[in-house]
Amino acid sequence: MDYESKPFDVNEPAENPAPSGQHCRVSIRLQVTAFFSGAAVMVMELTGSRLVAPFFGTSLIVWTALIGVMMTSLCLGNWLGGNMADRRPEGRVLGRILLLAALITGLTAFAGNAILTLLADLPMNLYVASVLAALIIFTPASLLLGMVSPFIVRLALKDVGSSGVTVGRLTALGSAGSILGTFLGGFVLISLFPSGVILMILSVTLAMLSFLIYTAAWRGALMMTLCLGWSAYTAWNYGLPMAPVGEQIDTAYNHISIVESNMEDGRRIRIMMTDPKGAQSLMYTDNPTELVSDYTKFYDLAFHYKPGAKKILMLGGGGYCVPRHVLSERNVSFDVVELDPGVTEAARRYFELKESPNLRVFHEDARTFLNRAARDGLGPYDAVFMDVFGSWYSIPFQLTTVETAQRLRGLMAPDGVLISNIIASLYGPRSGVFHGIYSAFSRVFPRMLIFPASAPEERYAYALQNLMLVALPSEKMPPAPAAPDPNIARLLVHQWLEPFTPDPGIPAFTDAFAPVERYALVLPQ
Repeated sequence: MDYESKPFDVNEPAENPAPSGQHCRVSIRLQVTAFFSGAAVMVMELTGSRLVAPFFGTSLIVWTALIGVMMTSLCLGNWLGGNMADRRPEGRVLGRILLLAALITGLTAFAGNAILTLLADLPMNLYVASVLAALIIFTPASLLLGMVSPFIVRLALKDVGSSGVTVGRLTALGSAGSILGTFLGGFVLISLFPSGVILMILSVTLAMLSFLIYTAAWRGALMMTLCLGWSAYTAWNYGLPMAPVGEQIDTAYNHISIVESNMEDGRRIRIMMTDPKGAQSLMYTDNPTELVSDYTKFYDLAFHYKPGAKKILMLGGGGYCVPRHVLSERNVSFDVVELDPGVTEAARRYFELKESPNLRVFHEDARTFLNRAARDGLGPYDAVFMDVFGSWYSIPFQLTTVETAQRLRGLMAPDGVLISNIIASLYGPRSGVFHGIYSAFSRVFPRMLIFPASAPEERYAYALQNLMLVALPSEKMPPAPAAPDPNIARLLVHQWLEPFTPDPGIPAFTDAFAPVERYALVLPQ
């Protein structure tokens, strides 16, 4: 048997040393495998978030489930790999582990959507669904990858006296690979390829590592590489089986779905979704400046409470439906803060967002913008619109706090108006987020008005809906027009006129403590 097909034998006695140069070649192979297997874990984790996003979103709950399950699988894999390496310290075993991981990763690219479609249709809350999805889809491959590290260490140890150097070097290489995988996956691969194609590229990489470790496995590695290479090509051009409908766009921050549907009256609408449980933006295809969502119409209340409003700040761009509508009817200027440039690009491509001298777009986190605007003296703004919820459970906590309210008031005109969209209920188990935000903002704004957008009647106080919170920096109500516009009048009848006192058991959200997930995810979806 020649060297190329002979498995490693770490139990070879010292008096029968490896031929000159052989140990060097083996050591390099193990180091390369340690590096790229570490990179594979991080690429899989980042790609997994994109695979799951069209079905369960990208909330903190989903990320927690994904990271927790994969870390558990890696931990179990480390334990199993160490035990197996002591029993059979052979290169052929490690090669087969890598080849099996490659096969499972490749299958995940094709079966993932089907499994997630099934899970999304089951009556489970987000916690259970996210953990179950991660367990089914990512546990097998990540468990096998967890076995690689202790196996490599066992094969590399030739001398107990140098075990510290060997373990340290291989561990450092694995960590360096993880760093590369993080940046490569997050900054490069996700921006260039669909998630299924990335998984197939990852599968080919693992197959090549299998061949590197145990060259007798070249037939299996070659066949898998050819099959997956062709599959990746066809998936890139024709899509993967059972992929979500509509246009699917991966950005640095979101997975965006663009779909079209018919309203009950037959009118065609285009929908942008950055979360599968809710629509981010809706637009009539036959009249892009007309508002579709009821809650978006309540931003016109700014011109009731501040009739001369000219300068507006909006946090959260989405499909830019509100700026597009207001700019088509009024001579105002809009500053829009949108975290994701990919969302803005999708709005330009699919939602008729056009360049305008009255529209400025800032691509940064809204809280970062507020901090910078306070420092640089931007403003004052006559009106501030907030629409930053991704869904009723996907909430940027840093925009719900007392400190955020202080920043906002500092940027507003003395008689300005703030209007914020909050997805919650007024009372009941799904009201906690609203009570926490109301308590936080009421510490800064002396007058707060509530407009339930869908159902203002008292019997719907426990219903989940868009609650429009109007905050005024003065206790005194601004003078209202004697005869409001009919469209404004239809909005004013939604005002909640019953006394409202936030639950004293729910703290006012602050930067130090804003447990929005605790209050948002209290019931099954």
